[in-house]
Amino acid sequence: MADALDHLETNIEELGPFDGVLGFSQGAALALSYMYQQQIRGEPMPFKFFLCFSSVIPFSADAGYCQDIIQRLYALQWDVTAPANSPVLTGDERIFCDVLLRTVIAAKEKGAALPEYSMDVYNNDDGSKAPRIMHAKLLKEKLQIPTVHVRGKRDFDFMHGMSDIAYGMCEGKLARQLEHRGGHQPPQQDAEVRSVIRAMEWAISQSERTPMHRL
Repeated sequence: MADALDHLETNIEELGPFDGVLGFSQGAALALSYMYQQQIRGEPMPFKFFLCFSSVIPFSADAGYCQDIIQRLYALQWDVTAPANSPVLTGDERIFCDVLLRTVIAAKEKGAALPEYSMDVYNNDDGSKAPRIMHAKLLKEKLQIPTVHVRGKRDFDFMHGMSDIAYGMCEGKLARQLEHRGGHQPPQQDAEVRSVIRAMEWAISQSERTPMHRL
């Protein structure tokens, strides 16, 4: 994950500056993870607004993020495919495991998680290599730039869950969510495309009003 964010940053430095960014699926999640990392570190935000299409679940490159949760799951040798409502788990641990169940594990069950990998990563090698899934309730703050989130009504349920998590990571007053009639793809109908354009124009106008110290 850290390598992917470094590669993105290199391209931003070489090809920028940019006003905004549009990401689809894994690209959307990567952009969101990068912008959140920049905000938490107090570093300059490379984009003033974000168009997020059918985002998969974002992951953090911060090895310290959710480390206490992952270490305890490892100590318990917890099966992350088991129901997450066990009293053995703390509130944050239940959130973490529930998100895994509704998104990553659900995607694996549909054969949609590529490349194939074992969920044993959360209870092998002390969990240090386990992916750090991001969720608003496990984060310190929300992304403070205008965002537009677009998803397909006929996409998988687990993709709706992932898209909702990406949406929840962003400041509600600066975020809009749209749904089109398709699946895991950008909108195809003229009316739906126009709706996205209007939302993009709203995001641009909001970015012009957003105080620079928040960017």
